[in-house]
Amino acid sequence: MGREIEIKIPLTDAEYDKIFKVISGEQALAGVNVAADGLEHLLKTDVYFSRYATREESKAAGEPQVIRIRSEAPAGDKANERSFFCIKRKSIENGIELNREDETFVEKPEVIRDLLLFSGYHQFFEKNKDAYGVHCQSVVLPGCDFHLELENVNGLKYVEVEVTDGSDAADDVRAALEKFMEQFGLDTTKRDKRSWMEIINGEAV
Repeated sequence: MGREIEIKIPLTDAEYDKIFKVISGEQALAGVNVAADGLEHLLKTDVYFSRYATREESKAAGEPQVIRIRSEAPAGDKANERSFFCIKRKSIENGIELNREDETFVEKPEVIRDLLLFSGYHQFFEKNKDAYGVHCQSVVLPGCDFHLELENVNGLKYVEVEVTDGSDAADDVRAALEKFMEQFGLDTTKRDKRSWMEIINGEAV
């Protein structure tokens, strides 16, 4: 089980294009170093499951916030698709997501899907993500690995940055995530605290 601290912010077309230029190496950004192994373009499909009809019922019963099967492949390379089963428990602290998750590779995701359905779960949500991902270092927290994803999720443009594991204190990571976003000229007061299901369904903040 690993620690995962993340922040996500909705983007305008201009903000999306600016970040892409930086992570693709077209444009430098002072104080940010993009990993030399470059950009990864992935297509991801997440299918979420629950025993309950609503998120309110699920939360009241103590069900993990995320029970999902993720399938991902490099863009244009469906033959190399990989799938993972994940259980994630989320909390929000000072507007930043703090996640604890267990994830494992699955060779045949349809078997896990059938097991869930036979066990009383149902599919209640699907998320499709076209993402450019890259690892970055920043002067805001030297030695920390920031994983940045520039995303188009069900037609919505976002940037999502996460820090997993590491020895830095959670409060230091949260502060650094905001400062890292500000390096790209983003307004961190616009960070989105909602789950992807709430975002895509247009539920209020």
